[in-house]
Parts: sequence; structure tokens; C-alpha cells
Amino acid sequence: MRMRISVPLLVSCLFLIASPALAEENAPTEGYESYSLGEVYIKGDKPPLDQEITIANEVTADDIQATNSKTVAEALADTPGVRVTTGTKNVPNISIHGIFDQSRVLVMIDGVPYYETKYGALDLNQFSTDNIAKIEVIKGAASVLYGTNAMGGVINIITKKPVGKPFFGVNIEGGDVDYYKASASHGMNTGLFYYWLNYEHSQAHGWRMSDDFTPRDATVTLKPGGSHSAITEDGGTRNQSDYRTDSIWAKFGFTPTKNADYSVNFHYVDREKGNPPSLDSVTVFPNQPAFSNFFRFATYNDWGIDLSGEQKVNNILAFKAKLFYHNHVDELESFSDETFTDSIALSKYQDYIIGGSLITEIKPVEWNTVRIALHYNGDSHKQRDIASLPFENYYSWTGSVGLEDEISYWKNFTIVAGGSYDWFKVADANVNNTDSSGNFVSQSPLTTKPTTNSFNPMIGANYVFSDSTKLFASVARKTRFPTLSNLFASASKGGNPELKAENAINSTVGASRSFGDFAWGQLAFFYHDITNMIERSGPNKTDKYENIGNVEVYGLEFNTELYPVKDLVLKLGYNFNHATNQSDAKVTDKVRNVPQHKLDLGAQYTVPYIKTRIDLNGILFSNIYSQVPTLSYPTDPEEKSAGYFVMNARVSKKFLNYFEAYVAINNIFDRNYEPETGYPAVGRNIYGGLTAKF
Repeated sequence: MRMRISVPLLVSCLFLIASPALAEENAPTEGYESYSLGEVYIKGDKPPLDQEITIANEVTADDIQATNSKTVAEALADTPGVRVTTGTKNVPNISIHGIFDQSRVLVMIDGVPYYETKYGALDLNQFSTDNIAKIEVIKGAASVLYGTNAMGGVINIITKKPVGKPFFGVNIEGGDVDYYKASASHGMNTGLFYYWLNYEHSQAHGWRMSDDFTPRDATVTLKPGGSHSAITEDGGTRNQSDYRTDSIWAKFGFTPTKNADYSVNFHYVDREKGNPPSLDSVTVFPNQPAFSNFFRFATYNDWGIDLSGEQKVNNILAFKAKLFYHNHVDELESFSDETFTDSIALSKYQDYIIGGSLITEIKPVEWNTVRIALHYNGDSHKQRDIASLPFENYYSWTGSVGLEDEISYWKNFTIVAGGSYDWFKVADANVNNTDSSGNFVSQSPLTTKPTTNSFNPMIGANYVFSDSTKLFASVARKTRFPTLSNLFASASKGGNPELKAENAINSTVGASRSFGDFAWGQLAFFYHDITNMIERSGPNKTDKYENIGNVEVYGLEFNTELYPVKDLVLKLGYNFNHATNQSDAKVTDKVRNVPQHKLDLGAQYTVPYIKTRIDLNGILFSNIYSQVPTLSYPTDPEEKSAGYFVMNARVSKKFLNYFEAYVAINNIFDRNYEPETGYPAVGRNIYGGLTAKF
């Protein structure tokens, strides 16, 4: 195999073998901290209890560096209990405990909801980690203060905020298949004013597949027109895996007093990307309005502006408020066949989210804190299947009012209880009518249901012993309202306006303890009881969405860190899931796409004297059911996709006070595997980079 060596890769290799005299003894500070207004809770002297009564993980900037994660989706892949795969549309699918996909998890950036209004999820690969201070992952019984649709948990991506004197940071990285990234950050905090700026450009012609990949025939189905076989992937560089991304992040803040903080955040992401086709089956609708699974995103853009403020009035009363507007536009270009030369359609989505939140904190006595939360979002979605059609328009409102009471009257024992009233209403929905040639005829309104509402209570507690052992438990009811796609996708794509909201009762009980300077560990058991779960009635993308009934998931998570010798850190995370279909009417109790086992392994060692850091990270997944028989397809056989183990490595070295060079290898053993059936994963890819911080 011929390998291209990029300039950053070559430079980093040279410095990794350079004289140990270049090793830095007293490295400068990072120049940033976590953006406190990005938290949902009002800043206090101790962490919020919701992260003490559930299974919670914090992915730090150091964790991101150790895994050489370039995007938020990559950073989440090594988080215990979280599964990240990539399938159709080249979008990472993120799930918690296998059962809660991204549309069932509240994803936030600096405390502001982040999603695409039709499907309830956006591509987390478009957000670079260079601007991320940490990622909070809460699994199960999240606080009522987060608002709606946190059915399976919360992922809050918190950006960087400057500290002290001016900071400048630059990173360049290169790798296989003409991959290149350049990023620059600058910020300063004067005490009264602060600002943070980040720009990044990244691009690649694609990514390498495993050398063990073997091409196979895919079925290409024309509707109408029959079907034929074709090779949609022949190995080497993955077809249509190219991309280009440019992003700008800006933060400007004002802190007039130590009890007040106000800021405005702006982000803009301009992206285009290919969409690798399935190895097994592709569908083409050649007649207008045409559509094809041979497609690519000609445009995938996001921009938004957030206004945030926190004001502590006195020792009793404080407020945190947010106003936001996020805009998403994408254009999906369809092609007639696997050559991607004959364009047959260009569909377009135009979305925006506008809304706000207000958190009020009242502390009448030292041991009691009452919090009240109000969230209200308006979601707009416009789409047209081809350029000659007018936009179909959809609009919905979602709101939540929550009350939470935290009591710490007893020594070492804290309890929190609360509830939220959540509601959802589709205010407008219409559809284009076309003739047999695809020409526009008329636009007609769709029937919408009355406002859907739900009451969601929660309670949790923890107790801390004198030896640092902590016991915690929580239970909460959570609701997830149907997405616009669930409700109003065309009849050929499974829309069902009669869908009910999903509900989950999430329970957690666990313990954690620190063993001095040697180790830390946490063991927790969880139980998810899901009712009215929305799934397709069969395995096909055109099958109708249904409330399939009840699903039960129980399991455990075990997380530990060991520090056996100086400069060595070992990490282990294990997640066990057992999922069963508890519906009254069913063919099998098996549930698709839930891995029974996930194991996360990590080792970090800094070599003495030469001060070179070595990071090894591995992920092991057991096999999963990729297909099970359903009431609509009772004769479908049970099919499993194979489990896999992947190991990545990163070697880095700091030198001359301000610089760091590194080399990273993903999928060291070049394993060929398919996290989602028909979509092979990345093979062995090598990256090298150089970072400077002043």
C-alpha cells in the first residue's frame, strides 16, 4: 500500500524522536476554562445534585486529546454506555444504553437545545473539539430543569471561555487520503470583558477502508423499474466519504460584578460532504419528484446566536436566562446510479429554532434550594423534494415548566424532588400535491392533533460516608414527543399523524468510592421501562412508524480509574444491557440495535525523562440483533451483526515551552467491521499534528 506522508505528520514524527532536552518542565496554562453560562444550573459552590444521583460522565479536553477525537461524535464514542455508529446519510448515530438514540436524548451546546427540526437530530461530526472544554453526559433520570425530550438523558457540550491574559492557540493536522485540518483560537479576559474566537478548516478526499474489505453485490432497486446488482464499494478509499468544513465560533462576555455575567455566542458552520452508499441495498425513485440513496450533501450549514445571562440578586435569589436562534440549511443531491455522475434531483431543508429558557433559584435557608425552570421553543421546518416545487411548511411549539427542590438538611445526605409539565403542539403542516409527471398541482393542509402534554416527576438522593463512599439513587419519568418526520413523512416514508408520545421510567441505584491515590470506582444499576416506543413496523425505511408497545432495558455500568505507578493511568468502563420487548402483541421479545456488552479500555503513560506521552484506547462491542421478526413481517429471520474490537493510539511530546507534536493511529489492527449493516467502518488511518499555545 502506498502511503502519503503529510507535512504535519512528518514534523510530529521528527519531534517525537527529538532530544529529551526539548521536553517541557513547566508548561504554560491552557488559557481557558469551562464556560459557566453553558451549564443549565446556576453557578454555585458545589456541583448540581443531578450529576450526583445518576450515571454521569464528563469528557474533558484531556480525554478528547487522549483519543485524538476531531469531532464531538468521535469524542463521545469512548464514553461508557454510549454507542456511536455511522450509517445512511453519513451521519453519526449516538445512543445511550443502546435503546435511546440521538432523537431521544437532549443534545445541547452551552445549555441550548441543538437538533434538526424534522428528525430531532443533527450531525455531531460538524462540530470540532478544538472549541470544546468538556462534554457532560447524563444517563437516565435527568433533572426536570433541562426541559423536554430528555427521555434517555442529556449531552451538554460546553465550550471554552478565556482566563486572564491573551491566549493564542494553533493546531495543524494531516493524514491519509489528503486529510488536512488547521485551527486557530484566541481569547482574553480582563475581568470586566472577555472574548473567545475560534476558526477551523478541515477537509479530506475520504478515509481508508480496511485492507481486509471484500466487495460484494448490492441490490439496486428502481421504483418503478425492477432491480439489478451492482458493486457500490470496491475498497481502498471509501466511495463518497469526502468532506469539507469551515467553522467560526465567537463569544463576547461582560461581567460587571462578581455576581453577574452576560454574553453573546455566535457560531457558523459551512459544510459539504459525501454519503457513502450501502453495500447491500440502494433504492432509486427515477420519476419526478425523484429521489435516490445515491446522494451527497451539496450544502450542510448551521449558524446560530445565543444570548445568555446570570444574575445573583442576593444570597437568596438568582436567575439564569437564555434566548437563542439556530438556523439549519441542507441540500441533498440525488444521482441515478453508483457512478454519481447523473444528477436527478436536489432537495432542500430550511429549519430554524427560536426560543428561550429562564432558571430561577431561591435559597431561603442554607440547606434548601428551590429551582424553577421555564423552556419554550418554536420549531420551523421547510422542505421541497425538487427545486421546481414550493416549500412545504411545518411549525410546532414545545414547552416545559419544571420545579425542583433540593434539601441537604441532614449531614452527608441530600435529597431532590421535582416535576415538570411538558407540552407539544403542531401549529402548521402542509404537503405538496403533484401529478404523475411530478409537476406541482396544489398544496393542502394536513390534519394536526390537539396539544399533547405530560407530567414528569422525579426524585433522587445521595449519601456520602466519611471514607468518601457515596451511595446514590434516582427515578424519573420522561417524555419524548414524536418528531415531525415520525408524524408527517409521506405515506411512502412511513409518517403516522396518530402517534402518541413515548414515555420512559428511568431508575438508577449505585455507589462510588475513591481509594486514596490508587484508584476510583463506580458501580451502578439501571432500569428503563419504555412505553409507546416509536419504531418502524418493519426493517425498511418506508415502513410505517408505530407505537410498538413496551420495551424493558436493565443493566449495569462499571467505571474505574487506576493509578498503579507514577505517570500511569488505567481506565476501564463496562456496560451491560438486557433489552426485551414486553408488548402484549409481538412475534419475539428480541430488540434490535441494543449491544449486550460494551467495554471501554484506556491507558495513559508518560515516559520518564523524555516526557513523551502514550495513550492507548480500545472499544469492544458484542454482537447485536440487526433484524428481528415483527407483526408486519412475522417471517423475517433473526439476524445478528458481528461484534468488534478496535484499538487507537496517540503518541505526543511537548517541547520549547509552547509546542506539542503528535502522531495518532486509528484502528491499529486494521479491523474490517460494520457497526451498522451495510456500512463498513474506517480502517487503519494515520494522523500527525503540531499544536502551539501562547
